[in-house]
Amino acid sequence: MDFFDIIIPLGILSYLVPIAFIAWFLISFIQTQKERNTILRDISSKLDIHKSDTKKE
Repeated sequence: MDFFDIIIPLGILSYLVPIAFIAWFLISFIQTQKERNTILRDISSKLDIHKSDTKKE
């Protein structure tokens, strides 16, 4: 096996691994933010219901 037969795949991997990591990070970050927004929306709606109940009294 030639030295360059080993170096070329390593060179390609050195470009692909960071791109894959960035893509994974962005996807997981977006999913976390969507879940956070859903939870905050639920909390906000519960607070609005509670606020409207206290105004009626």
